[in-house]
Amino acid sequence: MLEDRTRLPLSSALAAAELANLSLSPVAQVRAAVAAHPNTSPYILGLLAAEFPAEVLGNPALPLLRLADPGLISRWPAASLLALVRQVDTPTWLRAQVSRHPNAELQVLLASHPALTVEEMQNLRVHPSWLVRARLAAREDLPPALLQGLAEDTHYAVRLAVVSRANLAADCLRDFLNDSSRFVRQEALRRMLTAERNAESSGDGGHQQVE
Repeated sequence: MLEDRTRLPLSSALAAAELANLSLSPVAQVRAAVAAHPNTSPYILGLLAAEFPAEVLGNPALPLLRLADPGLISRWPAASLLALVRQVDTPTWLRAQVSRHPNAELQVLLASHPALTVEEMQNLRVHPSWLVRARLAAREDLPPALLQGLAEDTHYAVRLAVVSRANLAADCLRDFLNDSSRFVRQEALRRMLTAERNAESSGDGGHQQVE
């Protein structure tokens, strides 16, 4: 009987209690199948999401579970939420819940998500944690207005993240040469000098981008 229950694909008639037992299987394929099964309980889904985030997000019962309990996902373990946010196709509704979660570690990860909208970036721009704002400042797709706001952030580490952006135009660094933080000033000066050396070696006296 046990072999019948664990044969893949899993039977659609399996009850939540049986699926809970199968979630402890040493066979990864069985655990993944449980994560994708519509009869798996919300609690078990929350545990399995850490290991099988794609299967949980694709579980056909998840929309109904969310409808019945809108705050369900926010109560899942942090490890599971981190795994879900790492998915490239993390849905908008999940990103919205994560953005309001009390664990700032989730928003630090969220700030790097490739699918963020401008509105989501704007919300993270005013996040109380400088770690979130610094991670946001490293994004290559920041709109100019958001980048300017982060360049004027009150925390030096956020401004340092802006100065450290790859391929930042040299003329954008000048204001940082007078920054209140010596770390920001040092990085700005280092990159300005690098740009000047690159210009001299290439014989190009125009605007340079800093490596």
